[in-house]
Amino acid sequence: MAAEDFKSLLQVSPALTNELLSEALTEWFKEPVTFTHWEYVGDTGKGDSYLSEVIRIKIYGDANDTSKYVQVVLKNIPKNVCRRLTYRSDEFFKNEINFYLKVVPKLLEFQATKNVADPFKGFTKLFLAYSDGLNDVVCLEDANIEGFGTHKLRQEGIDYEHCKVTIKSLAQFHALSFALRDQNPELLNRISDALFETYYDPRLWDWYERFWKRVCGIAIDAVEKEFPNSVYLEKVKEFSVPERYEDMIRAVRDKTNAVISHGDSWTNNFLFKYEGDTPVGAKIIDFQLSRCASPVLDIVFFIYACTDQVLREKYYDELLKYYHEVLSTQISGLGSDPLKVYPWETFMAEVKKYSYFGLAFSFESTPFIILAPEDAVSMDMEGDKKKNIEDFWQIPPIRTKEGRLREANNIVHCVDRGYI
Repeated sequence: MAAEDFKSLLQVSPALTNELLSEALTEWFKEPVTFTHWEYVGDTGKGDSYLSEVIRIKIYGDANDTSKYVQVVLKNIPKNVCRRLTYRSDEFFKNEINFYLKVVPKLLEFQATKNVADPFKGFTKLFLAYSDGLNDVVCLEDANIEGFGTHKLRQEGIDYEHCKVTIKSLAQFHALSFALRDQNPELLNRISDALFETYYDPRLWDWYERFWKRVCGIAIDAVEKEFPNSVYLEKVKEFSVPERYEDMIRAVRDKTNAVISHGDSWTNNFLFKYEGDTPVGAKIIDFQLSRCASPVLDIVFFIYACTDQVLREKYYDELLKYYHEVLSTQISGLGSDPLKVYPWETFMAEVKKYSYFGLAFSFESTPFIILAPEDAVSMDMEGDKKKNIEDFWQIPPIRTKEGRLREANNIVHCVDRGYI
């Protein structure tokens, strides 16, 4: 690109006018700043995003003859019309933008009124957002500048130390909702109304039905090959029915112990900071599936999407206890009684009740997680009409024994624990 091309971001999105960028820079730096140019930093990895086009850039501005810049991750709604319509990108962008504009500020305002020893900081800050259904954009501060990056071994599953920092970030995030509901339930209800269900809803069954059949077939194939003629094969066949989607709908609609949840807590949506090779912190990204539901939905999906059987056999119970301990400590620091708002017994009852949710969601995530980057599903789509996602997400049965076991052992764990 010519130097002149970097004086405008309109070629990236028609929404990114120089005026809008100047306003965002002014708000970010708390002083008048005029947008001058931008600089390309890099792309994200292939297969890291199906619902967005994502690049990493620096946005520069002038403030009284002083150059300033902010480095951001720019998420742009797909320009490809077929892709945008097929994946309902406008809905996911709108939900995430609502999360950043209407939900996060209220949660942080509430937290700021408390003297919390270790406040929740496990998210990336919003620089700019725009939504009209056609040119939606989300610009977030690039956490790379703080030393946060993606976990490189998603295919193998994450280890105990990565689990702990991830679970801590989720627990601290969930605690804000528990304390807010206890102290100001009307406010929690109001901000929850800004979010809407983007995945499990009766209106979406036609969109999801064929793909659900495909991923169920992959799960059955994995168990059939690795545990033939077993109770696990019987159970996965009983589980893999269209009616399971109705169970998922009921799960996301259960507000009994609902919090503002992430909704899509698999490996790609966490960034890690390291000291040496040891993860010391995690940030949560990509809130496009955010909803108000039981916190357990995040935890059980994380467990089945991100861990393997070896880790679960050794640390599963410990990780559940760690989540609840961090959650309770945080709720207490926010001024509420954890024994009142979400005791251990209630948490474990919901783990038993809703672990099937994590299993069912992992039917979709696991085949994608174990894909090598070069095998990622192509996002090149022809035409300007909405199609069925199964036409593009035509993932085959898992080819390797290791991959099949990653899938099949999720069923083994659920069956052995009495969850399905």
